[in-house]
Amino acid sequence: MQRKNPMDVEDTHKALILKRNGKNILQYNYVWMDPPEGVDKSFGRSGFIHPAYTPSGYILTRIQPKDHYHHYGIWNPWTHVLYDGTMYDLWNLGDKKGTVRARKIEKIYKGEVFSGYEASLDHYIFSTVGEKIIMDELWNVKAWNTPGGFLWDFESTLHPSTVLPIILKEYRYAGFSFRATEDWTKDNCEMLTSEGYERPEIDGTTARWIYVNGNTKQGRSGLLFLSNPHNYNSPEPLRIWNEKANGGRGDAFINFAPTKNKDWTLLPGKQYKLRYRVLTYDGTMTKEHAEQLWKDYAYPPQVKETK
Repeated sequence: MQRKNPMDVEDTHKALILKRNGKNILQYNYVWMDPPEGVDKSFGRSGFIHPAYTPSGYILTRIQPKDHYHHYGIWNPWTHVLYDGTMYDLWNLGDKKGTVRARKIEKIYKGEVFSGYEASLDHYIFSTVGEKIIMDELWNVKAWNTPGGFLWDFESTLHPSTVLPIILKEYRYAGFSFRATEDWTKDNCEMLTSEGYERPEIDGTTARWIYVNGNTKQGRSGLLFLSNPHNYNSPEPLRIWNEKANGGRGDAFINFAPTKNKDWTLLPGKQYKLRYRVLTYDGTMTKEHAEQLWKDYAYPPQVKETK
């Protein structure tokens, strides 16, 4: 009998599901998903992570909420994109200026130590002469066989697709983002950053890591985002919703936004990487644990070769 890998990937022909010992870690959706019935079709897309789970099976992500139909769990679009003298928006899908679409699954990994995938995505602009791909992206996502929570790495490689540069303009939000479960509101979740800021103070500050703990039907759970120190504009600015968001509900939204306070120019023929690590867990996080996990990620121990 063939031995099953502890770190596995299931392909449903619509999505890839990363697993650890049979438990779902996250799902990458590579087939186009329409918005809810009656909503403008422009709000559909492909190439996003949802659900993202805790080890107990609680779903931490949310997609296509009524307040922001363009929110897709964990995703990575750009808002103010200057190309050939014109500004485009690949985040606010309802503006119909651009979008991101999954292109292809390039690789799948499974084994004893990790599972994961490489997937290519295309960044489109919409103009009076039609659609055009101006940037290609490669996601490399790996989930690790570690005890406790689900630990996984996200790497985005951006590459201009034409002979023209792309300028990701300064704007208050764009890039690697997380829209949390609708169960979390201002009344039952808390946030903390590496700099010691709590939810009312976080937006616009910079951080190496941020976590959110919230109530679930099984108790407390949470998600920790770690930013790689080699990312552009590190330590990166944060865009979060404070407790007054969505008419006072205080839904949870977290975004590492490297272009929040400065432009980023991407030149043809070059590649640009952004790297993050994510931990989803049952229970709670502490600042001491988060800091140690960031140090382990940012400065991994060097393994010496034996002769």
